[in-house]
Amino acid sequence: MIKKRRHISILLLTHNEEKNLQKYWGWLNKVKRVNEIIVIDDNSTDQTREILKNFESKQIKVKIFERGLDNNFSDQRNFAITKTTNNWILWLDADEKPSASLIRFLNHIGNLEYKNYAFKRNDIFIGQELKHGENSSQYFLRFFNKKYGHFTGAVHEIWQSPMKTKHHKAHIHHYPHQSLKGFIKKINFYSDIRAQELFDQNEKTNLFQIIFYPIAKFIQNYFFRLGFLDATPGIIMALGMSFHSFLVRAKLWHLLHQ
Repeated sequence: MIKKRRHISILLLTHNEEKNLQKYWGWLNKVKRVNEIIVIDDNSTDQTREILKNFESKQIKVKIFERGLDNNFSDQRNFAITKTTNNWILWLDADEKPSASLIRFLNHIGNLEYKNYAFKRNDIFIGQELKHGENSSQYFLRFFNKKYGHFTGAVHEIWQSPMKTKHHKAHIHHYPHQSLKGFIKKINFYSDIRAQELFDQNEKTNLFQIIFYPIAKFIQNYFFRLGFLDATPGIIMALGMSFHSFLVRAKLWHLLHQ
């Protein structure tokens, strides 16, 4: 019996991503199993949608849906899944691209033993790859069968599944925050969402947490996770993540007392 060729849907959230799409998405025609890209666009005002339409080919269908983020990334991704025609989903951000090893894996998937696959992510921050710190040894679940889970978490969403996850040796290149202005803007944006999420979960905070959580975060990333070995970008990232921790708790305190 001839087996049906297994196809992959790419899931992508966008908001004014024209620069990232132009710089990092030239790999699409190399992944032969991808036959659709499901895009949920949060009211982009640049050329994002026009660039995405140019990605369409005989092989790949691009489907764009306009939907406001409303400060919940999981809702966006779960909505996107309802629009996919394939069971196997690869989710990426606009500032990410698969490595050559990941492309080879995707091109040769057959009878997959697992329902979830996680990959290491290499962060290239303001022009330098970070080899230490917060994300240096983390795996991110990015390829899965949609029948066995759902997205959770308003921000820094994850695919939650009862099935086992395979940690694969392939990796993803990540190009976040190519300017300090953009880095600070995102810290402020994500801390807004995280503080509201904790507030909605009836979480509390106090002066001790506001002071010492950020300090502990910096010590963990810069010293214990060897962020200092990444030189100046390493300390900028460690301080930025510490500032994010401070803002989350300060904003949560404000929500609790307004």
